Amino acid sequence: MTTPAVPITKKKQARKGAVSRRSRLAAFSRITDRDRQLLVLLAKHQVLTTHQITRALIPCPRVARHRLEVLEDVGLIDVFRPTLPAGSSPKHAVLTPLGAMAVVGLVDAQHAAPVTSDSVVRLAARLDLRHLLGVNDVFCSLTAAARDSADGELELWWSERACTRTWGALVRPDGFGRWRESGRSVDFFLEYDTGTEPQSKVVAKLDGYAALQAATGRTSPVLFWLHSPKRESELHGRLTAANPKVPVATATGDAATVDPSGPVWRIACSGGRARLIDLDRLVTAS
Repeated sequence: MTTPAVPITKKKQARKGAVSRRSRLAAFSRITDRDRQLLVLLAKHQVLTTHQITRALIPCPRVARHRLEVLEDVGLIDVFRPTLPAGSSPKHAVLTPLGAMAVVGLVDAQHAAPVTSDSVVRLAARLDLRHLLGVNDVFCSLTAAARDSADGELELWWSERACTRTWGALVRPDGFGRWRESGRSVDFFLEYDTGTEPQSKVVAKLDGYAALQAATGRTSPVLFWLHSPKRESELHGRLTAANPKVPVATATGDAATVDPSGPVWRIACSGGRARLIDLDRLVTAS
């Protein structure tokens, strides 16, 4: 009895599957430890620009661009450039499903954003993309400050997704972090304000933080990053009137160029500015 011939289409599919598996293995073999760190950051925080990657992870712009090209070539990341009214935007990197496979076990479900074949399209079309990038700017600048500091360290960087899964019944901050310096540390919630919300709504968010503080018995400063000095001044007028039950501080400016670990935080109901690590005294005071 002769063995029936395998249809050509099935042979092609088998070869294609084998090539696909070899391609995945080849891609994984080209990942460096620093590449893996980048893939983990993208798994947690969805999108990073070349400028943010340079500040947070690969200080040499030429090397950063090269590694992004390699990761894109082997299919671990995808990139896009949003259209700007004038000039050109940097590359925005997002994880592909293959890239997500490369960090399985390195990112838990609480922190990992879902990755699908259309993730790049979905992210590129986000109406709040500027807000997401602004949040990531603050934390990327803190990471850069830690690298340039003798003893500074960004110990925690949680995304909005991770915060919502943990505290969503009471608060939904844009991020949560822990900064360590000189043997001290301070936990903080970050609210990144682009100026689109009424300030009454911004101040109202503090009720949730007060409820969280009462429920957990833990106090962490709520930090607002504001888009302009005028917005900051107006918010402090409202904060003084509200006399919030949780410690609050604000900063303003371009987070890509301002060092968030420095003396940029204006303390509510005080008026003075302090370094990030010195906000730990607000916890003690409360």
